Amino acid sequence: MSGSGRTQTAPPARAFPERLTQVVALAIAGAALAGALLASREIPPQAVRSETPQPIFFPRVEIVRPALLGFVGLAADLTWIRTVQYFGSRIEGKERFPQLYQLVDMTTSLDPHFLDAYQYGALFLTIARQYPNAIAIYRKGIAANPSAWQLPHDLGRLYFLELQDYQQALHWWEITDRLPGRPHYIPRFLIRLQAKVGRLETALELWQQMFRQSENEAVREIARREIQKLREEMQRTQAGNPSR
Repeated sequence: MSGSGRTQTAPPARAFPERLTQVVALAIAGAALAGALLASREIPPQAVRSETPQPIFFPRVEIVRPALLGFVGLAADLTWIRTVQYFGSRIEGKERFPQLYQLVDMTTSLDPHFLDAYQYGALFLTIARQYPNAIAIYRKGIAANPSAWQLPHDLGRLYFLELQDYQQALHWWEITDRLPGRPHYIPRFLIRLQAKVGRLETALELWQQMFRQSENEAVREIARREIQKLREEMQRTQAGNPSR
């Protein structure tokens, strides 16, 4: 996924700006964020350690922001790193993602122009099958970044691949088509959708694009499996047997 504006969107963890090389600033931001979290809740003086993973506490951003001492962007970076770690630690196991939405929502509330967090956060939510939450993150990002083609593009992809809601996919790709820098294949997708043909081909292109551009191995593996399934289905269709 390619980015625009403040970030580049190739890797799931942001291609960090120069400020993240400033170790002292990062340490201060981490301390400020930790202090803000502690200040916003009361912690028992002698908490009993539990072997069960404890839920992550999410304070309201408007309460945390003043305590961050101007390091809101760095706090967003740190929260995003935590989000990627949270997703990666659970994708292979039986645990699900009960707090994934809150992590993505907090990251994007701290930095409303963090395109990677919207794109990959909503993609993680999609993989977790939290479709309403994924849609909410995409819509939040579109409202905050109306000139970024990536977000309506990816929302259209969700509707097309996951929900098979081709009318909504058409709607969001029509919006994408009007934005600068949009991919060259969008007009082709619009023609196919308007003609109600070529859905397997469109799905294959979308998964291939995700496989090529993502550097998250879990996402690439999912894309690899979907590409194989689509190729097999297309072969069956061409052989005159459209059944799965």
